[in-house]
Amino acid sequence: MSSYLTVNAASRALRRVLWSAYDSDPGPLRGLVGDEQAIVFDNPTLTARNPNRKLSIWLYRITENEFLRNDPAPLDNRLDRRRAAPQPLDLSYLITPFTGGGENDQLLLGKTLQVLHDNPTIFVQESLNQVTEELRVLFCRLPLEEVTRIWEALREPYRLSVCYDVRVVRIDSDRDLQAERVFDARVLADDDPQLAPLEPVP
Repeated sequence: MSSYLTVNAASRALRRVLWSAYDSDPGPLRGLVGDEQAIVFDNPTLTARNPNRKLSIWLYRITENEFLRNDPAPLDNRLDRRRAAPQPLDLSYLITPFTGGGENDQLLLGKTLQVLHDNPTIFVQESLNQVTEELRVLFCRLPLEEVTRIWEALREPYRLSVCYDVRVVRIDSDRDLQAERVFDARVLADDDPQLAPLEPVP
């Protein structure tokens, strides 16, 4: 079960997976990203203003998952109430490198693609021993028109970047539904006298 904090927790889980791989890389990427705080959640415009920031993981869109939005409400331990169904969400991220050079941008983005390909599942944790969400990380191909709209909205020239969807983040509802549980049920046979006879089909 997940509170409203799970959206931010998903972003932090994504950053944690990437930083762990960057930090342990023995190749030319080593030292390119100074620390985990160099991976930020700001949009590319804000990220470019600080030279200490090396990677933008920008959550630019949140949509409701159409396949899970009608899932039934979960059971509750209370007898006369049940919690409204959680809201299932898909998170869309634009990932943009800011290393200060085109070659290093390509190195960092190449490593990012490798890491997320090798880790298609990330885990959101409330504590070291409790996993609350298991999320899928999917590479998405944005149409050129949508890419253009994003960068025009930022009022920035286009930069090398990639898009990923993270699914499915669930935010628990705080709304209770009145409901009565069924404690006793009877199945009536065709010859049961309490069962009204069926009307003949004309």
